[in-house]
Amino acid sequence: MPSVLIAGGGLVGSVNACLFGREGWRVTVFESRSDPRGNALQRGRSFNLALGFRAMETLKHIGILEDVIKMGVPIKQKINHLEDEEGVLEKLLLLKEGDFILTINRQKLSKLLIKKAESYSNVKFRFGHKATKYDVECEKLLVESPDGSQITVEGDLILVCDGAHSTIRRSLLRTPQFNFSQKYCDIGYMDLSVPIENVSELKLGIHYSWRRKGVILVALVNRDRTLTVSLFANFTVFAENCSTPENSVLFFQKHFSLIYSIIGERHIFYTFSRYKPQAIISVQCSRHGFFDKLLLMGDAAHAMLPFQGQGANCGFEDCLVLQEILEETGEDGLKSLVQQYSEVRTNDTNMMNKMEWEGYVQLVENMQNPNRSFGWFNKMKSSLKKKLNVWFPSKFTLAAFSRERYSEITRKHQLAQKFQLSIKATFAIIIIIIVFMIIRLISDD
Repeated sequence: MPSVLIAGGGLVGSVNACLFGREGWRVTVFESRSDPRGNALQRGRSFNLALGFRAMETLKHIGILEDVIKMGVPIKQKINHLEDEEGVLEKLLLLKEGDFILTINRQKLSKLLIKKAESYSNVKFRFGHKATKYDVECEKLLVESPDGSQITVEGDLILVCDGAHSTIRRSLLRTPQFNFSQKYCDIGYMDLSVPIENVSELKLGIHYSWRRKGVILVALVNRDRTLTVSLFANFTVFAENCSTPENSVLFFQKHFSLIYSIIGERHIFYTFSRYKPQAIISVQCSRHGFFDKLLLMGDAAHAMLPFQGQGANCGFEDCLVLQEILEETGEDGLKSLVQQYSEVRTNDTNMMNKMEWEGYVQLVENMQNPNRSFGWFNKMKSSLKKKLNVWFPSKFTLAAFSRERYSEITRKHQLAQKFQLSIKATFAIIIIIIVFMIIRLISDD
């Protein structure tokens, strides 16, 4: 059987290991970190994954979807809080009745995927081994061992899944006609997840959010009696309000009293004394396939902003799309596999990247004017949005609850926008005509 080398043993790397392991390939995964199954859950640097239809279809293909659903929490509703007002309960705009977003801890899912991958005897994980470079001349992968020595390894197919700051991708930057871009958004995040004794104020299965000027706080209750709390804020807000642990405590006391009462002063003080706000990066590549044997996948190919929850979903779908193309081309068509995958996936993921950035721009506007998102006007707008979603599902709805290609979602959204603009123009013309007729009637009198 052919062999596949996977650089990076995170979520996308582990999903690929499961899928290729099931197909009988000889799989070797190189991961720079230690085995996560021996580590405590990380704090301060991550937030829950939001798995939609794309990710769940991939997990179903692997055969662990039911186990993942039991670990996670299905979300169909959200409660938005503004300043001192009561929270507003809303249903997510679903594509069909049975849809939901599954929230789950990243590290727990990673452990389950590694366990599943290693259930195949042909899959090997080499923890503490960092893939550092692809040598174009000898067509081999360079790997740094735990003792610092360099080894070269060879495989029929190489999958680069080593994240947004991929070292393998960096070694490809001199490749002709390969364009790469990255940009950071102005919003950072802090994770304040904590075990909890009593959360009677918050319920399982609801996405809670609090909006203040320049700030969004999100809270989710997990099945294991932990509370995931993620603070998203402009870096200037962090600098002005959370420059010291003491200031951070006061900031939570003033603006997020309910969350403060649940997680406590000690945890807030500890988190902000030990961790700094994490930056969020967006990455795009002009192509994902190289040398007829190497593919960039997941964040290494298309790191996305997290505000529409498509990063992990898109990465998981990368793996499924690759398997679907492999079924068509067969093991003897690796050259065709790499070319087809790059052609299909590059444009789609860049489209999603663009959608995520547009969503971020809108989010920043809403964060600066949080009051504008609520009140009677918002209720009317929300009601209209739900009605329109039946005929014209939003970009988020289609992305989250279907496997519609991202490029097709963009096309449909553009058509819907044109239709809505034509409706607005028609109403405007009708109003002008009515006003003109009223003026004429008044002038005739």
